[in-house]
Amino acid sequence: MRNAGFTLVELLVVLAIMGLAGSVLSLGLQQRLPGLRLDAAVSAIEEELRSRQSNALVSRRDVTFSLKDLEGNTAAVRAARLRRIAAVEVRIAGADPGFPDAIRFLAGGWSKGGRLTLRDGGREKVVLVDWPLGSVHVELHDTK
Repeated sequence: MRNAGFTLVELLVVLAIMGLAGSVLSLGLQQRLPGLRLDAAVSAIEEELRSRQSNALVSRRDVTFSLKDLEGNTAAVRAARLRRIAAVEVRIAGADPGFPDAIRFLAGGWSKGGRLTLRDGGREKVVLVDWPLGSVHVELHDTK
C-alpha cells in the first residue's frame, strides 16, 4: 500500500513552475510601473492644487505650491500625497512674474495660472492651472 502525499520531485516541479510564473508577472509589472507612478502623481498634484486653492479661499490669504513643498515635513495625509508627486520628475512654470517657479493662489481662490509638467519613464503629462479662476485640469494629450 502506498502512502498518501507528494514526492520531492513533484514539489520541485511545482515550485519551478511558480517561480517562472512569478518572474513573468514581475517583468510585466516593471514595464507598467512608470505609467502607474505617473498617473498617481497626476492625481495627487490635482488634489494638492485644489486643496491649496480651497485654503486660499477659506483663509483669505495667498497660498503657493512649489518644488520646495515636496521636501518639507507636513501632516500625514498631505505627506503621502506629496510623496506620490515626488516619485516623478516635476517642473513648474508659474504665470505670476513674482513666483515663476510656483503656482500661486490669491486670497479668494484666484490664480494667475501656471503649468506643471510631470515626467516618468518616457511618459509626460501636463497639469494646467487656468487664469483667472484657478481651475485645475490635466491637458488632454499624453506624450509618450
